[in-house]
Amino acid sequence: MSGMAVRIPRGTCKLFGAIKALSSIKKCVVLVHGPKGCVYHINYIMGMRGDHPSEIYSTCLGEQDVIFGADQKLKTAIEDLDRELHPDLIAVLSCCASDIIGEDVQSAIRGTTTTAPVIGIDAGGFEGDFRTGYSETLTRLVEEFVEKRNETDPHSVNLVGLLRGGPDLQEIIRILGLIGIKVNTVLTADATLEEIRRSGKAVLNIVLCEPAGKDAAELLHMKCGTPWIIEELPIGVDATRQFLLRVTKALGLQEIPDIPQERFVVDYSSFKNRRIALVSGPTRAISMSRFFIEYGIEPRLIIVDFDSNISEKLRSLSLTGCEILIEPDQDLIVQNLREQKIDLLIGGMMELPVAKALGIEHLDIMHGSQRTIGFEGAKNLIHLLTRGKNCGA
Repeated sequence: MSGMAVRIPRGTCKLFGAIKALSSIKKCVVLVHGPKGCVYHINYIMGMRGDHPSEIYSTCLGEQDVIFGADQKLKTAIEDLDRELHPDLIAVLSCCASDIIGEDVQSAIRGTTTTAPVIGIDAGGFEGDFRTGYSETLTRLVEEFVEKRNETDPHSVNLVGLLRGGPDLQEIIRILGLIGIKVNTVLTADATLEEIRRSGKAVLNIVLCEPAGKDAAELLHMKCGTPWIIEELPIGVDATRQFLLRVTKALGLQEIPDIPQERFVVDYSSFKNRRIALVSGPTRAISMSRFFIEYGIEPRLIIVDFDSNISEKLRSLSLTGCEILIEPDQDLIVQNLREQKIDLLIGGMMELPVAKALGIEHLDIMHGSQRTIGFEGAKNLIHLLTRGKNCGA
């Protein structure tokens, strides 16, 4: 379909990105100054993606609020949440509606009395997309709370731009621990406000998602003098070993620690001829492609929801027979799934209806509880790929 109408866009708004970045911070209450529908639909999407239920609230702006303003309503909501929930942090987000009518969120915050610190973030959907929401929220947290520490831990790192907790976060902490490196702070998955405050204690920031974390890492460097590196998600045995070597080198450690030689038997015959399509963000698309190459598989189709020099990076992997689609519309996705005769679709919950309609096996490793990172993640991925049909159903 041509013209201005886009069928099922591949991205969402800045408000989603801000909520996603904040919602995994422990004892953080998120208050959206806008209509109730914004919060309902974003929380619904996050639930479908496997994220844990969050403390997300709304001022539920109505027609009268839009006409006459709702400054006092916002102030009362902030103070009520502080008194009733006793959070460590309150994050107040604007949205399209409150931005359009000119609500001054920062002024309302200054007019409140709370025990918890309150931070205001401009998250109107017209100002950017979910990537902007990720990046600006992390940067705002660094700007507001992080201070340079006089004492640092020479074996301590921050993970920046990692917004999902669960098994993958646990595994990356575990594998770094194998070589004596401690994770100081994660921005922002499963972090506490105190951990965010002490980000300056680390001697290296590892950016695991460039669109989400690069700006925050640059600001941490300016405020704390902490160097930073951009790393791919370590998916696969070889990728994990190389990740650990690069981190060790970046830390300037004189002695290279022994990295475990983790190997396991793989029944290649059960999946080497699968016709695989991968639907992902650019960070995970690169890491998953390297994983497949490590085991002699080339995906037939890679679909990425936004460009971040992704085409060049994927082509550098010498994927000779792979079709790469950047921000395609739904019709083009369906067309290519059929043309490439895909029999395994690796993606998120959004791809499940398409897979079912086309009779394609579906595997969700993008969201939820699947372990994909590190040595244990490699074992789990191999298990999922070799355990037979309908493993994602």
